[in-house]
Amino acid sequence: MAIELLWSKRAEQGYARLIRYLEKEWTEKEVRNFVRGTNHFFDLLKENPHLLEPSKSHKDLYRGPVNRLTILTYRYKPRKKEIVLINIRESKRKPLKK
Repeated sequence: MAIELLWSKRAEQGYARLIRYLEKEWTEKEVRNFVRGTNHFFDLLKENPHLLEPSKSHKDLYRGPVNRLTILTYRYKPRKKEIVLINIRESKRKPLKK
């Protein structure tokens, strides 16, 4: 059984916000390449769910760069064979405070 990739509402909104920004600032070709590269990263993540650095304080939580522009936070649920994308944000944007 393959690992399923699920998007949280926050991750969907963050990715949409990032794409809108890129569409304003970049060419259409560059945006397509960015989306293609991000999709390739998600394919790699499904093959290796421990790809990014694990959190020291939360079990099964991982965080790190997708590329130079994007930071991803996700939770890997090995029993359910799921990766839940929790947040995607610009690397220059400050993280949410708890």
